[in-house]
Amino acid sequence: MKKIIASVFMIVSLAVWGLEIDAPKAPPSIPLLAIEDININFYQNVSTEVVPKIIRKKGELYIIPVNVAATLYNKGVDIRLLGITSRGLLSFLSKDIEKIVDLEGKKLYIGGQGSSPDVVMKNILEKKNISLDISYRSSGEIAKLAMAGKIDNLVLPEPLATMVLSKNKNFKRVTELKDLWKGKEIPQVGIFVMGKVYDENPIEVDKIIEKYKKALERKNEVKLLERAIEEFSLKLSIGDLEESVRYMNLTLDTGCKKSVEHYLDALGIKLPGDEFYAW
Repeated sequence: MKKIIASVFMIVSLAVWGLEIDAPKAPPSIPLLAIEDININFYQNVSTEVVPKIIRKKGELYIIPVNVAATLYNKGVDIRLLGITSRGLLSFLSKDIEKIVDLEGKKLYIGGQGSSPDVVMKNILEKKNISLDISYRSSGEIAKLAMAGKIDNLVLPEPLATMVLSKNKNFKRVTELKDLWKGKEIPQVGIFVMGKVYDENPIEVDKIIEKYKKALERKNEVKLLERAIEEFSLKLSIGDLEESVRYMNLTLDTGCKKSVEHYLDALGIKLPGDEFYAW
C-alpha cells in the first residue's frame, strides 16, 4: 500500500512541478536555460554533489559524464542513458605547433592524470606513435599558466580553451580531439534518467527530451548567452562565449551505443548492458 501511495505521489508531483534535472554549472548546460518548465539544480562537483544523490535514488534526470554513469550502472544502479549532449569538448592548443605529430619530444600539459582528457589524448598519441613528456595540473591551473604565457602545448575543455585563445593571442587551436577520434565523436557527457522514473513517467521524460532538442536551436541567442554568463559566473564576453559554444559540439544524440562503447573501452570501463541505453 505504501509503495502505491508513493508512486501516486510521484506521478502527481511530476504533473504539478515537472521533472527535476541536475546539471553542471557550466556552458554545456546552456540549452537547459531555454526550457521554462523544468526544475534545474546546478552543481559544481559531480563526485560530491551528484553521485551520492544517485546512489540514494533521490533524483530524476542528470547531465553527467558518461564514464561516471557507466561506473554507477556497473555497481548496480539503475540509471539509463537518454542521449549524448556533446560530441566532444576537448581541444589541443599550441603556440608554435601546426600538426599534432609535431608534438614528438615536446612537453604537453593535461588536466588530471587518469581523467577523460588524459586517456583520450594518450589514446590518440599512442595510435600516432608520438612520444612526449606529459605534465599534469588541474584544467584551471593550466589555463592560467597558458594565459600568462608560461607553457606552450596543452589540452583543455571548453570554455577554458576559448578563454585562453581570447586572452593570449600567441596560442592557436591546432585541433579538436574529436576530429582525431574514431567516428569523430567523443561522447563525454550525456543526459540520464533513473530507471524507475523513466518506467513510471516515460511520456514526461520524452517531452523533456523533445524540449531539449528544440532548445539546442537557441543555444547562440544573445539573451541566452547573457543569462549563461550571469548564471555560471563566466569571465567571457558574449562573442567569446558564442565562439566557445561552437566548439562544445552540443547535441542530443541517441542510438550512439557503438561510440559510447568505444569511448568507455578506451577508458578501461566495463561495458554496460543493453538496459543502460533507454532507446
